[in-house]
Parts: sequence; structure tokens; C-alpha cells
Amino acid sequence: MSGASDPIDWLNRARQDVRSARRLLIDPPEIEVAAYHVQQAVEKAIKSYLAAEAIRYPRGGGAGHDLEALASLIPEADPLHVQALSLSYLTPWATAYRYPADDPMTAEPPPARSQIEHDLLLAEAFIEAVAQRVAPVPPSRGSTP
Repeated sequence: MSGASDPIDWLNRARQDVRSARRLLIDPPEIEVAAYHVQQAVEKAIKSYLAAEAIRYPRGGGAGHDLEALASLIPEADPLHVQALSLSYLTPWATAYRYPADDPMTAEPPPARSQIEHDLLLAEAFIEAVAQRVAPVPPSRGSTP
């Protein structure tokens, strides 16, 4: 598989977003862009899972970035469903800081650096949980169970 339907490609891109977010938090931090990459990491991890399970998901428009809508496609019995839903509050970060605010008086303030760092750790844990499902690491030869 390759492209949009390749769960490993989605997983690799999620990890790339994590690395990008980390770099953007180095002084002087680029808070808004780091927040965007945290949201993107979670979005791509969910899409990795969905692609691996051959579950269709929305593309384009706002629906493709809606973490709650994407998480709701994960079967409720799967522990990843709850974990993905718990990160759905990151959805606004997909677009909130990418463009100048139309009305600065009502614009969302960017999250604090400490908040992004915390959410980045949660995103990484979710990505690794998805990786265990999508691309589990086989036990090494000669290891004992």
C-alpha cells in the first residue's frame, strides 16, 4: 500500500508532526505552529488506525480535521476510541492559528507552551498505542517470553 490508504505512512507522518512540534518549542518557541502540529499528529494517528482497519473517514472540508468525528469512527469497544476522544479538544488547533484572526477581539488566544508540551506527550502516547496496533514490533529472536 502507499499514499492515503497506507497506515504506516500515516503513522510516520504523525511522528514527523511530533518531531516538528518539538523543534518549534525550542527557544524562541513558535507556539501557534507547534499547536497545529500537535493536532495534526493526533489526526494522522487516528487516520492510520482507520486506514489499517479499512474504515472510511471524511476527507476535505472541516470534517477531515474534526478529531471527535474521526475518533467516533473507532469502534467503541476498542480502548483507542476513548483515548482518541480524550484528545478531541485539540481539533481547533488544526485551523485556529494558521491564519490571522478576522476579528482579533474574538480570536482564541494561543495555548501556553506548557499546555502544548503536555498535549504533545499525550499525542505521543496515543501514536505509540496506535503503532502497537498498526505496526507491532515483533519480539526479537532468542528472547524469552
